[in-house]
Amino acid sequence: MKKNNKKKKLMAAAAALALIAAISGTFAWITSQDQRVNRVESAAVVDGSTTIIEKWEPKPLVPGTEATKEVAVSNTGSASVFVRMSYEEVLKHLTDKGEQKYAPSTGTGAVAGAKYVNVTNDPGLDKHMPINYNMTKMIADGFEEVPAGQVTGLETDTKLYVKGGKSPIPVTGGYAKSYEKIIVHEYDTGKYQAMECKIDDDWQSETSLNAKDWEFTVSDLEYGYYDKGYTNKVVNWAKSSLEDAAGNPTGNALLGTNGLRYGVDYDYRIAALGLTAIPGETPAVTHPTDPLLDPVPTGAGKSSVQADIAGLNKSAIKVKYTAAVVDSAGLAAATNNWIYNPEDGWFYYTQPLTSGTTTANLMESLVFESDLGKEYTNATYDLVVKLETIQATKEALTDAAGWELDTTTATNVMTKAICDKLAP
Repeated sequence: MKKNNKKKKLMAAAAALALIAAISGTFAWITSQDQRVNRVESAAVVDGSTTIIEKWEPKPLVPGTEATKEVAVSNTGSASVFVRMSYEEVLKHLTDKGEQKYAPSTGTGAVAGAKYVNVTNDPGLDKHMPINYNMTKMIADGFEEVPAGQVTGLETDTKLYVKGGKSPIPVTGGYAKSYEKIIVHEYDTGKYQAMECKIDDDWQSETSLNAKDWEFTVSDLEYGYYDKGYTNKVVNWAKSSLEDAAGNPTGNALLGTNGLRYGVDYDYRIAALGLTAIPGETPAVTHPTDPLLDPVPTGAGKSSVQADIAGLNKSAIKVKYTAAVVDSAGLAAATNNWIYNPEDGWFYYTQPLTSGTTTANLMESLVFESDLGKEYTNATYDLVVKLETIQATKEALTDAAGWELDTTTATNVMTKAICDKLAP
């Protein structure tokens, strides 16, 4: 029977991990999978009797901070299993890497789409997106809206706010002008696009000390925007052996699908990501020249992820791994450890995980380095930690209906070493 037919017999939600005989005299290895999506909130998907155990304390993308992210695997089934984990990444970033532009919507120098038209849940792909302005904070700081009837030159849904006015000068008996102005485009209720303009007033003839009561003329209105909005960079570290969340054998766990995972609403479909296709798996390999861009962990400490290297040519987002991670030199003596295999992109637990036990933590945090610059303005980063387990039988490692690990070629030295470690 063809490999795909065998894999249809893989049980995505095994009640217990044990050996079974499959239909028509073929044989299948009982497997289990699990994924977690980390964005701002944590998400876990229970799939069978092995699950990802995680402590996730999300933080915004702020330079020089860390977000606790402790990841381990627990076996609640009745039989021992082999365990491996890997990543899928989605980095949504501004196409022009945070550069701000201002342009009018009409007349000389007009840019189509500079004045943003609101779209609910706008993905912002291949279109100008607004530079948002926090008017709630500015109003709390004392800015007041000038009634539209007192302002000449405003365009639809644009508003002028001022703070201050003029104050008397006791020595001369005159007045000094001192006020601040903000002009914004309210493109939706309580949502404001930053703007720039020229402003004229006849403050000396105004009787009120408060600029909110004055008459103004505004001109040369320009709208702040990010050119061509957002782009998504997608990376799959390893080929999944089981079906994805939609039940299709694609090689991905969540990429290409959409859904709601414990409060995290994700959409990794092709159209939503603005891609022509979901890219194939790309195992992380040692960087040939720059260790700061090296995503391959060989022990405790920080290592890069792939999405921001590929998308922004930066390495400001890193995973901090625990001391449980070993390299090839430490594999022979490893017990409760993890090792990364650059030949297939999976992290392997270095011994069978017995019933009722939990692995050591693979990682301890996500690190946002101090050089997290304007390239990450409005960015979101999703790290999908995916898990696969299979019954702890030697043949399941290499069988076509199991993980089908290739230990025969000279290029798969690490894969063979891992298989020999797991099942001598």
